[in-house]
Formats: sequence, C-alpha cells, structure tokens
Amino acid sequence: MAELSKDDIIEIKDHFQFFDKDGSGTIDLDEFRQLLRILAPASTNDNAERGFETIDTDKNALIDFEEFLDWWKMNWTVF
Repeated sequence: MAELSKDDIIEIKDHFQFFDKDGSGTIDLDEFRQLLRILAPASTNDNAERGFETIDTDKNALIDFEEFLDWWKMNWTVF
C-alpha cells in the first residue's frame, strides 16, 4: 500500500469531520450508517453494524480518527 501524504491525511480528516455530524471527534453507529449509505448505497443496516464493529478496534462503540484512518487506508486508498 502506498504511504499517505500529509495532504492525503488532511483530506481524509475532512471526510471524517463531514460524517462526524455532532462534532464530537468520533463517529457513532448512526453517523457510520449515513457514511455507508453514501459510499455503498446497497449496504444494509446489518452490513453497517458489522463494519462498524470491525472498524471500532477498541470496542468503545465509537470510531475515532485513527480507527477511521486505518480503515480508509485499507479500503479506499488507490495503490
């Protein structure tokens, strides 16, 4: 996988903040469902819940930016 540049990380942070609707610095399950509806419109609530649980590596029921960045790098970065 290609290394992300500082500009890439800033852009990803902008995406994260867009989906962090309440400005809490984290993405909760409802915010993640909204994100998934945009990125993968055919996904189901079940898909969203499973994906959320996978990304939330510290299992605190929230996705912080580091978890989001790790997920983004694995799934959305162009090689």
